[in-house]
Amino acid sequence: MLDHKWNGWGWHLAIVWEKSDLSDGWYIMEALAGGVETNYYSMDDITNRCRVHHWLDQEPTSEQLAKFLKEHLNMSYDVTIYFWTTLQYLVRHFFNRRIPRLLDDRYTCWELVFEFCEEMGKPIGSKYDCPMINDFVRFVGGIYGTKKT
Repeated sequence: MLDHKWNGWGWHLAIVWEKSDLSDGWYIMEALAGGVETNYYSMDDITNRCRVHHWLDQEPTSEQLAKFLKEHLNMSYDVTIYFWTTLQYLVRHFFNRRIPRLLDDRYTCWELVFEFCEEMGKPIGSKYDCPMINDFVRFVGGIYGTKKT
């Protein structure tokens, strides 16, 4: 990690999806090694193991959520993004040029969150950058203490 101000509290992003009808927890949408899936987190998990950031200005409609879920559920994990992100930042450092993010149907946790925010009308970063998890943390104020909007 090149960002020394980040305290490294975690390396995973997920989308809080919907409140559970049966208990006091939430379903989340996340990209794991097995692909994009939804999982249940109890309030205890959320309170003690997670940091919740509110990025969107308004809550997505149920239609928007259903569309995103249908388009992304069970997509594969994007192992190649680690190579492409490294290449992207090397090229940008030495040649001051960006390599557009590859359009594919595989996701890391942070690619999934970046795409979700973009589709919900408030992008986190440029489509011309390979996203990194610390970009998200910086934008929500987790590194420098100020939120960019």
